[in-house]
Amino acid sequence: MCDDSVVRHAHDEARRLSRRQALRVAAGVATGVSAAAVAGSAVGSPAMGVPAGRVVDLTHVLSPSFPRWPGNAPFASVPTSRVGASNSGYATNWVSFAEHSGTHVDAPAHKIGTGITVDRIDPADLVAPLVVVSIAGRARRDPRTVLTEADLVAFEKRHGRIPRGSLVALHTGWQPRTGGADAAGFSGAAVRMLVAERAVVAIGTDTLSVDIRDATAAHTAILGSGRYAVEALANLTAVPAVGATVVVGAPRFAGGTGGPARVLALG
Repeated sequence: MCDDSVVRHAHDEARRLSRRQALRVAAGVATGVSAAAVAGSAVGSPAMGVPAGRVVDLTHVLSPSFPRWPGNAPFASVPTSRVGASNSGYATNWVSFAEHSGTHVDAPAHKIGTGITVDRIDPADLVAPLVVVSIAGRARRDPRTVLTEADLVAFEKRHGRIPRGSLVALHTGWQPRTGGADAAGFSGAAVRMLVAERAVVAIGTDTLSVDIRDATAAHTAILGSGRYAVEALANLTAVPAVGATVVVGAPRFAGGTGGPARVLALG
């Protein structure tokens, strides 16, 4: 909880920052760059790699009604105090959720016994060029279709080579509400290509899993390489196939295998 003077100071500082400066401060925090240095730098500076422009929230609201992987407990929120109704004068909630709930990160430790935990993901890997590959047309006909190496080759013929260090997100059209746990995903071969030949830092999807039901190849390929995955992304149709930057607000649970994340697309 913050002292009133601290809160007032934070609000005063926020007013001094333009919207674009605030975005760059946020990006600087995510990458470990000094907030003061970021705020003073030029917007859209190539050195920072964060373009100017709009912000698209790729995060679903986490609530008790949000679809979950079979067997996971639902999200729960219980009030523990309310403004004016407690000695503290602050509103607080006690919340409970499975690690892999809502829009969330899978750390290597989720699948790989020796993999790093979510708190050890390199901050530099949480800010990346965003690439969105769609197989929605095919997925409408076959919800268990997978992204293949041929799909990636076709994508690059149209949009150019996938940049090194990207997060490649798969748009299937099967949102968690409708696709459940049995929806389109990545093939293991496609992920191995992205890791070995494009040096991506992560993959993502708009469904509950980067794998189709009963498959593990995509998880094994991305997490086994020390990279991470983001599942249950929202609004992928609101961002371009290439050109945006993604900021993944991964949690820092000690020893965590993942956790809910706020994911933003810039530009």
